[in-house]
Amino acid sequence: MPEISIITPVYQAEKFLKKCVDSILSQSFTDWELLLVDDGSTDKSSEICRTYAEQDARIRYHQKENGGVSSARNAGVALAEGRYITFVDSDDFAAEDLLETLYRLAEKYDAEMSICRGYDLYEGRPVPDLKQEGIESVTDSEEGLRRVMKARVFGVMPWGKLYRREIFEGVVYPEKTIAEDAYVIVPLMEHCRKVAFSTAQKYYYVHRRESLTTSGFRWSDLGSVEVWDHNRSVVEERHPALKKEAGVRCCWARFFVLDKLMLLETMDAEKKALAKRLAKELKKHPLLVLEGDHFTNGRKIAYLTLFLGTGIYRQCVRTLFRKRNL
Repeated sequence: MPEISIITPVYQAEKFLKKCVDSILSQSFTDWELLLVDDGSTDKSSEICRTYAEQDARIRYHQKENGGVSSARNAGVALAEGRYITFVDSDDFAAEDLLETLYRLAEKYDAEMSICRGYDLYEGRPVPDLKQEGIESVTDSEEGLRRVMKARVFGVMPWGKLYRREIFEGVVYPEKTIAEDAYVIVPLMEHCRKVAFSTAQKYYYVHRRESLTTSGFRWSDLGSVEVWDHNRSVVEERHPALKKEAGVRCCWARFFVLDKLMLLETMDAEKKALAKRLAKELKKHPLLVLEGDHFTNGRKIAYLTLFLGTGIYRQCVRTLFRKRNL
C-alpha cells in the first residue's frame, strides 16, 4: 500500500505529459503510486501512459470513455490505494520536493489536509527553481476554508494539496461544469479537523494559450457563478463567520465571466444582456470589492470604472489584462 496516490487526469496531453510524469518520477519522496486516468484521448497520450506503466510498477494506467476532468478525478479517487491522495494535472509539473513537503506537513501536524502554493508559469517564460523554505502554520477546518476562499495566498484548486483518503468519503467532483474544484472544497474542508499550510511554492501551474483558464468566453463559464452562489448558501448556513469571504468569491466569479466578455471583439445581444446583468450584480456589492485585501488595487480601480459604464470598464480591463494585473 503506497503512502500517496497521485491522480493525473489525461486528455489529449501528448505535448506535455512526459514533462509532468518525469517530474513525478524525480520526486524526493518515493512511496507513491501514480494513476494515469486517460479520459478518452485520441492522440498519443495513451501510448505514452502505457510506456510509463510498463517501465515503473508504481504507475497504473486506467483508460475510460471521455467524461471530462471531474469524471477522471472521480475514477482516480475510486482506484486510489494510498493513505493520502493528491492531484497533478497533465499539463503542469511538480517541484522535486512537492510530495515530501506536503507529506511532512500532514504528518507533522496530524492534519487531514496539507497545502502548499503554486507558481504561475506562463508558456514561453523561464522556469525558476522552486527550492525554497516556506512559513508553516496549522488551523482548524473553518479557518482553512477562510484562507482558500480568500485566495490571496492559497486557492481552491485541487493541486498543491494532500488529502487523507477518507475525507473523500461521500464527496465527488460534479461533472459537466467548470469550477468543480470550488464545489468540493467546502465538504472536503468540513471533513478535516486540522489543515496544515506552507507558503513554499512547490507546484508549477502552467498557463497555456489553449487552456481553459486562458481561453475566451464560453457559456459554460457561467458554471463558476453557479458554483460560488451554491457555496455561498452553504457557507452562510453552516459557517456564518465566513459570510464575507463567500460573498467575495461570488463577486470574483462574476468578474471572471464579465472580463471574458469584455475581451471579446464583438458581442451579440445575448452576451450584451449577460454583461449588463453581471455588471448590475457587481455594483450592488462595493464594500465586498473595495474593502480589505481580497482584490488587487488594479481590480478595485477597474471596478470603480464599472460605475461609469461598461465601455470604460472594457478599456480598463483590456489594459490590465495585458499587464496581467487582474
